[in-house]
Amino acid sequence: MELPPKQIVCATDFSPAGDAAVRRAALASARYGARLAVVHVVPSSLWDDAGQWLADLAGVGSVDPEQARADARRQLARVVEENAAGAKAGCATDVRYGRPAPQIAAAARELGADLLVVGAHGEHPVRDLMMGSTAQKLLRMAPCPLLVVKRPPPFDYRTVLLPTDFSAPAAHAAEIARALLPDAHFHLVHAFELPYDGLMRYAGVNEATVQTYRAAAQAALAARLAELAADFRTGSATTHVRHGYAPKRIDEWIVELAVDLVVIAAHGKSELEAAFLGSVSAHVVQTAPCDVLLVRDSASAPRA
Repeated sequence: MELPPKQIVCATDFSPAGDAAVRRAALASARYGARLAVVHVVPSSLWDDAGQWLADLAGVGSVDPEQARADARRQLARVVEENAAGAKAGCATDVRYGRPAPQIAAAARELGADLLVVGAHGEHPVRDLMMGSTAQKLLRMAPCPLLVVKRPPPFDYRTVLLPTDFSAPAAHAAEIARALLPDAHFHLVHAFELPYDGLMRYAGVNEATVQTYRAAAQAALAARLAELAADFRTGSATTHVRHGYAPKRIDEWIVELAVDLVVIAAHGKSELEAAFLGSVSAHVVQTAPCDVLLVRDSASAPRA
């Protein structure tokens, strides 16, 4: 990918969340002077079969895929006219047919996207709940950073939360964040749990000793965060270390620090692993009230 981005791809399903994503993508296009392509996917799935069955039952005739595409092209042109007028390098449109997440990821790959923008909640919240949202699926498929839009623009990303586990993917996410948002203030955060906390209590270690171990661990982690903060523009980064379960602590920081955007590494778990084990990035996408930028490291990003 290139920084600043030269090609932005935005996906919309014509919902209000999709409109917000198009507006955010147009703002990014204007800021970075990037080309913008807005994609809509006419879904092809079990739900289409159910729709056809209902159409037959009601006696209203068959669902015509070509007509659906033509209707989608007209609606997409309207969405772009209403929401993407500010795109600096113009705006292309693309209507596809198939499963939304794979088709959106394919469009991003084919167009050489440096940034992919989607809305957090689609037109079909019940279907998303049952089958997994398009944004969640794109966590594993997107070939570039994925911006999940939750709040309608316009507003700038001034206060950014940057969780880190000190891994290479987290360092890569920090690098992307600095390049995309040079004027923002960053809160570098790390939540930790002692590996033998419960075992020490079970063994009868007194609370004062446990707290001593926690304080020592927190001091060491704070020093590591301070080293990371040194890579940021002077005065543009604040560090926070807190004991506890990482997803819960991130939820707290988002509210306490009035965060506009969370930038977090997506480690690229498989669908099965994500379903059974979960992940911090998936939790943030699902629960954060603000926009979320997910960054895959180059080693785990899908290739064409």
